Amino acid sequence: MLGGKFRNSLKKLFLAVTRPLAALPITPNQFTALSIPIAAIAAYFLYLQNLPLALLFIILAILVDVLDGSFAANKKMKSNFGNYFDAIVDKVVECIFYIGFAFISPIFAILALAGTMLESYAKPRVGLVIITDNHDWPAIGERSDRLLVLVIGILAAIIVSKLLLFKYAVSIIDATLLLIFLLTVWGFAQRVSYAKSLIQKAEKKKLLLPYLKAKGKH
Repeated sequence: MLGGKFRNSLKKLFLAVTRPLAALPITPNQFTALSIPIAAIAAYFLYLQNLPLALLFIILAILVDVLDGSFAANKKMKSNFGNYFDAIVDKVVECIFYIGFAFISPIFAILALAGTMLESYAKPRVGLVIITDNHDWPAIGERSDRLLVLVIGILAAIIVSKLLLFKYAVSIIDATLLLIFLLTVWGFAQRVSYAKSLIQKAEKKKLLLPYLKAKGKH
């Protein structure tokens, strides 16, 4: 986890970087949505097996996601829907990445996508049983972890493809996607276990959501 001072420093940096961008005649949600076509371009270069350009556009899509909150702050247009929309776009972008990887490594791309979806769903689903938030949830295999592994893996594959042959680069892509799958399955198991503990505590305190109290427990 990033330290508080470091996070604050990054926040100031992001605000400074996006200050001139705030002059653009677009809304924060439109800025957020820019990462979707950028991700699609990355997927296209993955289809072409052009790893350097794919990596470039993957990083650009990630940068849009990193900066969109600061862009909204500079625009003075932060909103609750924007927070929701950002998370939705994040999932769309990640799906597009894995679709691109499916042209290189179909089985491992499907596994990585499946693990990502499972882990992502495990947290919000508990919100249909109890009132909860992001506090103290297990963090293994979260989006930042996955994207970091992805970027490092592609970079390693690029280096290997320059030194050896592309087939060895494919093996690195396979290993990268497999690692993402393993991390997300681990995170999924952690989250299910944590959700169970939260639900059990809520049951003892009679804090289940009203519709469940009316139906009774299964």
